[in-house]
Amino acid sequence: MDLVIDGRAVIDIVDPQRQWGVSPFARRFSRGAARQWLADYRGAFGDRDERLSGEELEIAVCGACGDLGCGNLAVDVEMAADTVAWRRPHWAGDDDEDDDEPDANDPESLLPQLLVFNRVEYDAALADTERFIARAGWYRETPEAAVWLDRLRNRFTRLWDK
Repeated sequence: MDLVIDGRAVIDIVDPQRQWGVSPFARRFSRGAARQWLADYRGAFGDRDERLSGEELEIAVCGACGDLGCGNLAVDVEMAADTVAWRRPHWAGDDDEDDDEPDANDPESLLPQLLVFNRVEYDAALADTERFIARAGWYRETPEAAVWLDRLRNRFTRLWDK
């Protein structure tokens, strides 16, 4: 499931080559993870990664694992009674204000600096997302896939630690 702005998937805007990112609501993630992201989109910033600030909203995540440490794209979200604004695309959890300006192909540069949504339409889209996530068969993972992913992570972790 992709996030769509003006008929175009966010991931197609920020990662046109589809090399690193996916929607946080991609079927490859667990239902629990998708529900947490959904809560964030509604402004209920409860149980989430401590590296995220209160207003950060992840809009494109690592396609393999969705982990913040891999490089997730975020915006600062501002919710009002009639509108929801996404501001300042940036790498999630990156609090270094002294970074150089991103180049033209950097995902931070490809999304507008300000997007404003009608609150009623925004909430309706989130309700549709919640119904989609709740569907039977939304997420399918075999136990073998989980074991394979753990073995792969362990193998690469050992290489990085050397």
